[in-house]
Amino acid sequence: MRPINVVLAYHDARSAERLAATLRSQFRNFVVANSPEDVSPAISRLGASFAVVDLELIGVAQLKQLCAQFPSTAFVCIHRLADDRMWTEALAAGAVDCCCASDARGILLASERYVSLGRAHRAAA
Repeated sequence: MRPINVVLAYHDARSAERLAATLRSQFRNFVVANSPEDVSPAISRLGASFAVVDLELIGVAQLKQLCAQFPSTAFVCIHRLADDRMWTEALAAGAVDCCCASDARGILLASERYVSLGRAHRAAA
């Protein structure tokens, strides 16, 4: 289990639960946010260091706001049709990665890579 608090923001509740079932056991605390209005309070309440946000729920402009509001949170974007253009836009908005919504392995790798890296940078400062 990764000692990480995670928020998953997904546009479809049924798909969110399927992805959450795959990911939940891998993290200390895991919360699903089903609306754009629930994402920020969930990250704040949980103190999430990692957030997985569906670009069908959260637009790039709102993603940019979330990244600015929570600079200690690593945001990974997902989309059912993720491509290079989305990846570029997501990273430009402040996300650390963007992958297909079905890529649970990629999401887990991103959690290890970016949350660990963020902690190392904070410890060095």
